[in-house]
Amino acid sequence: MSMQVIDTESMQKVSAKEVKPIPLYQLENLLISLLCLEVNQIVGPCTMTNQVIYLMLSGKGELIVTGEERQFLNSGSLIVIPAGVERMLLAKEQSRVLTIQSS
Repeated sequence: MSMQVIDTESMQKVSAKEVKPIPLYQLENLLISLLCLEVNQIVGPCTMTNQVIYLMLSGKGELIVTGEERQFLNSGSLIVIPAGVERMLLAKEQSRVLTIQSS
């Protein structure tokens, strides 16, 4: 198996209309995607059937879990959300977020 390098810095696809995850890598039980958000863009609310890890690569945001619990995110923040938990991500600045979903 050879190494695969993905340059996420060159993937600055931001849309003012909607946030679309950019798939970076996928295996049978693993999906890694990049979210690029403008200020005040929202992802969710949604409930995933699998665990999701969020890594804030740049920017600032707020993760709202089950409508009440709030966690502020800065560049470098890593959050693990269990399966079945409703969440919503709000960008406070232009942001890039790596998501890792495992089943």
